[in-house]
Amino acid sequence: MLFDDAHLEDPYPRYAHWRACKPVWFDEENDAWVLSRFEDIRQVFKDPETFSSNADAPGSTLTLPLLMDDPPRHTKLRALVNRAFTTRALKDMEEGVAALAHDMVGRLEASGPIDIAETLTIPLPIRVIADLMGIPGERAAEFKRWSDAVTLTTDMSEEEREKDIMELFDFFQAMIPERRAQPGEDLVSRLVTAEVDGDVLSDEDVVGFAILLLIAGNETTTNLLSNLLHYLSTQPDDWDRLRADRSLIDAAIEEILRFDAPVQYVDRKATRDVEFHGQVIKAGERVSLLMGSANRDENEYRDPDQFRLDRGRSHHHTFGHGIHFCIGAPLGRMEARFAMEALLERFARLRPAEVGNERTHSHMLRGFHHLWLEFDVAASAAA
Repeated sequence: MLFDDAHLEDPYPRYAHWRACKPVWFDEENDAWVLSRFEDIRQVFKDPETFSSNADAPGSTLTLPLLMDDPPRHTKLRALVNRAFTTRALKDMEEGVAALAHDMVGRLEASGPIDIAETLTIPLPIRVIADLMGIPGERAAEFKRWSDAVTLTTDMSEEEREKDIMELFDFFQAMIPERRAQPGEDLVSRLVTAEVDGDVLSDEDVVGFAILLLIAGNETTTNLLSNLLHYLSTQPDDWDRLRADRSLIDAAIEEILRFDAPVQYVDRKATRDVEFHGQVIKAGERVSLLMGSANRDENEYRDPDQFRLDRGRSHHHTFGHGIHFCIGAPLGRMEARFAMEALLERFARLRPAEVGNERTHSHMLRGFHHLWLEFDVAASAAA
C-alpha cells in the first residue's frame, strides 16, 4: 500500500525496498501502478504523449488548468504566465522578497521555542504569491487554510473541506469582473484578459488557474524551507558551515530538494500500452511517479541517503522534468535563499525544541504544519 501513515515520518527505507525488489507494482487502494526508479520516472516525464497529465485520482472533482493539461492546450496556457517568471521578472522581485524575508526573521521572538512554520516558512511564500496575484497580504491566513483544503494536508472533515474550497472558488470568482473592468499587471488580470485561440478563458478556467498558482506558489517553498530547517536543527556542523560560507546556501537548497523532496509523487495516465520491467501498463491506467524515491536512487546518486553540501546541483525530479517542469521553481529557490540568508545572519545556532511537531497530513506533499525550533541569537545580531 502506497499510502501508509506508519511510514509518514520516514518513507525512504520503503522506497529503497521497492526500487530493489519491485520497481513496478500495482497499488489497489490508489488504483495505480507505482514506479520508483530514477530512469523509469525520467522516461515518463520525457514522454507526455504516452503519459497524460490528465490523471485525476478516483473521486476527484477539482480540475486545475495547466497542471492537468496536455499539449497543445498546455503549451498555450503556460505561455500566459511565463512572463511572470522570467529571469528579468524575478530579478525585479529580489529586493522586495529579500526585505520581506529579513523583516519576518527580524520579528522572530527568540527567547523560547519558535514555531518556524507558522512564523516564517508558511507566511513568506504566501505573501509573495499574494502580491504577484494582486491580493492584499492580510488574506494570507485564509489563503493557507484554503490551500490546505485543496491539497488535503490538514486533518479536517469532508464538510469543512468542501466549505473552505467553496470559499476559495467564490473569492476568485468575485475577482473576475473586477479585474476585467480594471485590469492591472498582476497574474489574475493577465488570466482574465488573455486569449487562447482567439477566445478568452472561461470563468471556470480562470478560477482553476488562480487556485493552481496559489497552491504551487506556496506549498513547495513552505515545505522546502521547513524540511531544510528540520534537517539543519539536527546537524549543527552543517549550520556552522553555512554561516561560515553563505555561498553554500544554494547547494543546501538543492540538496534538500533531492534529499527530502517537498513533493513526493505525481500521477500520470497511460495513453497506450507500455511495458516496464516485464509488466504491461495498459492504456487508460494511472501511474504514480515517486520522485522522492527517484531522488535517492543508488544507481543515480553517490551516497543517496546522505545530505551533502558538496554534491553540487543535481538533476533531481522534485520540480518534474520536460514540459511540466515547475514554472515557479526559480521563485521558490529565491524565496528559500533569502530566508536562509536572514536566518544565518541573525542566529548562531538552531536546535529542535522540546515541543511536538506536526507533519503535513499528506503523502504527496512532505513538510511541516508546525515545526518547533530554538535559536541562539548571534552576537553580531544582538549588538
